[in-house]
Amino acid sequence: MLFKIAWRNIWRNRTRSLVVIASVAVGLFAGMFMMAFFEGLAKQEIDSTVETQLSHIQLHNPRFNDDKEVIYTIANGQAVVANIKKNRDVKAVSGRLITTGMISSSSTASGVEIHGIIPADEKAVSSISKDLIEGAYFSGLKKNEIVIGKKLAEKLEVRLHNKIVLTFQSKTGELTAGSFRIGGIYRSRNSSFDETTVFTTLDDLAPLLGTGDGIHEIALILKDGQRAASVVMVFKKEYPNLLVQTWQELSPEMALLMNLVDQSMYYVIGVILLALMFGIINTMLMAVLERQREFGMLMAIGMNKPRVFFMILFESVMLTCGGIPAGILLTVTSVGYLAKHGIDLSAFSQALSQFGFSNIVYPELEQSSFVPVILMTAFTAVLSAIYPAIKALRFKPAEAIHKI
Repeated sequence: MLFKIAWRNIWRNRTRSLVVIASVAVGLFAGMFMMAFFEGLAKQEIDSTVETQLSHIQLHNPRFNDDKEVIYTIANGQAVVANIKKNRDVKAVSGRLITTGMISSSSTASGVEIHGIIPADEKAVSSISKDLIEGAYFSGLKKNEIVIGKKLAEKLEVRLHNKIVLTFQSKTGELTAGSFRIGGIYRSRNSSFDETTVFTTLDDLAPLLGTGDGIHEIALILKDGQRAASVVMVFKKEYPNLLVQTWQELSPEMALLMNLVDQSMYYVIGVILLALMFGIINTMLMAVLERQREFGMLMAIGMNKPRVFFMILFESVMLTCGGIPAGILLTVTSVGYLAKHGIDLSAFSQALSQFGFSNIVYPELEQSSFVPVILMTAFTAVLSAIYPAIKALRFKPAEAIHKI
């Protein structure tokens, strides 16, 4: 009976009720869309970092990560790579030589991290081959080819096929140098990475470093990135003398970024719902004050105060429940469309690239995210009805009946 009365009451003033329903829908949409936007942005940043730099899992000599000294290699590295490829969870593996040094052109010089790779293996692990904007990805026709970032090329004032010189310490500690020709120029999402990282072949770099068949890093891409933690445990047992880490351990700030996005978005939604709560309170309070005489008559003929309280509570919940489906529908439609077409942020491309973010953002929203937001919205509706309901209970039947 109370549901029927509450339902009729909310439609006595259609305009006001529709405004409240629209407010709930828009508030829910705003909160959910912001969550989808920042979740998509964070996930793209993590995917880009994994594809370009980290991979899902990396293996090193335990002392290599301290200061990346050339002497700390993985002995029989290629044999380890070949064995890892047999693991059914592994999609691709690449062994790398890594050292730091100077890259010099006829104009200037800059500090860089030099990666010696096997091009075919690296192509399956990182996205550098896909990020090429000029030249070729190690054609194999010439020795001492090098691939550098677009930003570094601009800094050095060099172009495709120009010669540059790499200077670094060998395994024996002697300063050595090699002349390389630029075979390709890449541009990734992260301009800082482009400016500080260069790639050459392992066969060309190893003789200069004097590392023999040793390598510094083994990078793995898994068939299912979510299984990284369990796969790491397997490799730790198999290679107890090596340091085996997931991308979260290699870059804890990236894992923190995802957690912060998840947590902060609920705070943002909470602020939106708080503002919405005051709007609902205001609407319900106006409705209660306009119906003082009605409440007085209901209490005079025997309706007890709990029934009056729950009638107002049901009205608030019904208004909110009318806005929730509309807000979800609006969110699913807009996020679904933009997940395919993306949001173009090219106007901010320079700032975004400094932090590794893409110019095109594809919002993404987990289905599990809807449940807590819906519950938060429903809780907001209940809270919004409490004060107006208490106000109605304070009316004295004899005085309320005589209100005009």
